[in-house]
Amino acid sequence: MGGSGESWVVVATYGAVWEADFAAETLREAGIPALVDNGPNVAIFGPGYQGGSQFGVKLRVPWHRENDARDLLEDDEDADGASDPLSEDS
Repeated sequence: MGGSGESWVVVATYGAVWEADFAAETLREAGIPALVDNGPNVAIFGPGYQGGSQFGVKLRVPWHRENDARDLLEDDEDADGASDPLSEDS
């Protein structure tokens, strides 16, 4: 992570690159810089892009945006979930 002066931290690990790319784009739309660490030997049509990667695909953000990123990703997962017992109207 070199001498850029800004440390990046892993906020999530995904099984496929497309999942990490989708989450990274969600963060970027919210103004949070995000990097996808594809790991070794992952190409756009290679193993790991559409299917599982044995190494995992890491999503990184600047350390000072970690909490914002985690909150946003958790909210996004909740929105995609089939049911949330706290939000039912019954």
